[in-house]
Amino acid sequence: MKVFDFLEKMSVFNQLVERECTGTPEEFAERLGISRSTLYDIIDELRSRDVEVSYSRAGHTFYYKNPVTLEVRLAVKRLDEDEAKKITGGCNFFSSVLFFGRKDFIFVPE
Repeated sequence: MKVFDFLEKMSVFNQLVERECTGTPEEFAERLGISRSTLYDIIDELRSRDVEVSYSRAGHTFYYKNPVTLEVRLAVKRLDEDEAKKITGGCNFFSSVLFFGRKDFIFVPE
Protein backbone atom coordinates (compact mmCIF):
# COMPACT_ATOMS: atom_id res chain seq x y z
CA MET A 1 0.00 0.00 0.00
CA LYS A 2 1.42 3.36 -0.95
CA VAL A 3 2.04 5.87 1.82
CA PHE A 4 -0.50 8.45 0.66
CA ASP A 5 -3.17 5.77 0.17
CA PHE A 6 -2.45 4.39 3.63
CA LEU A 7 -2.66 7.82 5.26
CA GLU A 8 -5.97 8.50 3.52
CA LYS A 9 -7.35 5.15 4.68
CA MET A 10 -6.22 5.85 8.26
CA SER A 11 -7.93 9.23 8.16
CA VAL A 12 -11.21 7.66 7.00
CA PHE A 13 -10.74 4.85 9.57
CA ASN A 14 -10.44 7.40 12.35
CA GLN A 15 -13.43 9.47 11.22
CA LEU A 16 -15.72 6.44 11.02
CA VAL A 17 -14.59 5.03 14.38
CA GLU A 18 -14.98 8.43 16.08
CA ARG A 19 -18.55 8.75 14.72
CA GLU A 20 -19.22 5.09 15.58
CA CYS A 21 -20.64 4.34 12.15
CA THR A 22 -18.27 1.72 10.76
CA GLY A 23 -20.75 -1.09 10.19
CA THR A 24 -19.70 -4.72 10.46
CA PRO A 25 -16.03 -5.65 10.04
CA GLU A 26 -16.74 -6.74 6.46
CA GLU A 27 -18.54 -3.47 5.65
CA PHE A 28 -15.83 -1.40 7.31
CA ALA A 29 -13.05 -3.16 5.39
CA GLU A 30 -14.98 -2.67 2.14
CA ARG A 31 -15.42 1.06 2.85
CA LEU A 32 -11.67 1.36 3.36
CA GLY A 33 -10.88 -0.72 0.28
CA ILE A 34 -8.90 -3.30 2.26
CA SER A 35 -9.36 -6.90 3.31
CA ARG A 36 -10.90 -7.89 6.63
CA SER A 37 -7.55 -9.30 7.78
CA THR A 38 -5.79 -6.01 6.93
CA LEU A 39 -8.44 -4.16 8.93
CA TYR A 40 -7.65 -6.32 11.96
CA ASP A 41 -3.90 -5.81 11.38
CA ILE A 42 -4.48 -2.05 11.63
CA ILE A 43 -6.60 -2.47 14.77
CA ASP A 44 -3.92 -4.72 16.32
CA GLU A 45 -1.26 -2.12 15.53
CA LEU A 46 -3.35 0.60 17.19
CA ARG A 47 -3.92 -1.61 20.22
CA SER A 48 -0.17 -2.18 20.51
CA ARG A 49 0.07 1.61 20.84
CA ASP A 50 -2.49 1.67 23.69
CA VAL A 51 -5.42 2.75 21.51
CA GLU A 52 -8.38 0.72 22.74
CA VAL A 53 -10.55 -0.11 19.72
CA SER A 54 -13.57 -2.31 20.44
CA TYR A 55 -16.52 -3.62 18.50
CA SER A 56 -20.17 -3.32 19.55
CA ARG A 57 -22.22 -6.25 18.26
CA ALA A 58 -25.44 -4.48 19.24
CA GLY A 59 -24.49 -1.27 17.42
CA HIS A 60 -22.59 -2.97 14.58
CA THR A 61 -19.70 -0.54 14.89
CA PHE A 62 -16.14 -0.15 16.08
CA TYR A 63 -15.50 2.54 18.67
CA TYR A 64 -12.71 3.93 20.83
CA LYS A 65 -13.14 2.73 24.44
CA ASN A 66 -11.22 5.69 25.85
CA PRO A 67 -10.94 9.22 24.54
CA VAL A 68 -8.15 9.32 21.98
CA THR A 69 -6.84 11.70 19.38
CA LEU A 70 -5.51 10.02 16.28
CA GLU A 71 -3.84 12.56 14.04
CA VAL A 72 -3.01 11.39 10.56
CA ARG A 73 -1.07 14.00 8.60
CA LEU A 74 1.57 14.44 6.02
CA ALA A 75 2.70 17.90 5.04
CA VAL A 76 4.37 18.62 1.74
CA LYS A 77 6.04 22.00 1.49
CA ARG A 78 7.48 23.46 -1.67
CA LEU A 79 10.88 25.04 -1.05
CA ASP A 80 11.71 28.40 -2.53
CA GLU A 81 15.07 28.89 -4.23
CA ASP A 82 16.82 30.27 -1.11
CA GLU A 83 15.64 27.37 1.06
CA ALA A 84 16.73 24.84 -1.57
CA LYS A 85 20.24 26.36 -1.69
CA LYS A 86 20.62 25.86 2.08
CA ILE A 87 20.30 22.10 1.70
CA THR A 88 23.82 20.73 1.58
CA GLY A 89 23.13 17.03 1.55
CA GLY A 90 21.53 14.30 3.53
CA CYS A 91 21.56 10.66 4.27
CA ASN A 92 19.20 7.76 3.88
CA PHE A 93 19.12 6.24 7.33
CA PHE A 94 15.66 4.66 7.08
CA SER A 95 16.81 1.88 4.79
CA SER A 96 19.59 0.89 7.18
CA VAL A 97 17.19 0.96 10.12
CA LEU A 98 14.71 -1.25 8.30
CA PHE A 99 17.42 -3.51 6.92
CA PHE A 100 18.93 -4.26 10.30
CA GLY A 101 15.54 -4.33 12.01
CA ARG A 102 16.62 -1.75 14.57
CA LYS A 103 13.81 0.34 15.98
CA ASP A 104 15.97 2.12 18.54
CA PHE A 105 18.02 4.03 15.96
CA ILE A 106 18.39 7.71 16.81
CA PHE A 107 19.69 10.07 14.15
CA VAL A 108 21.68 13.00 15.52
CA PRO A 109 22.88 15.50 12.90
CA GLU A 110 26.39 16.85 13.30
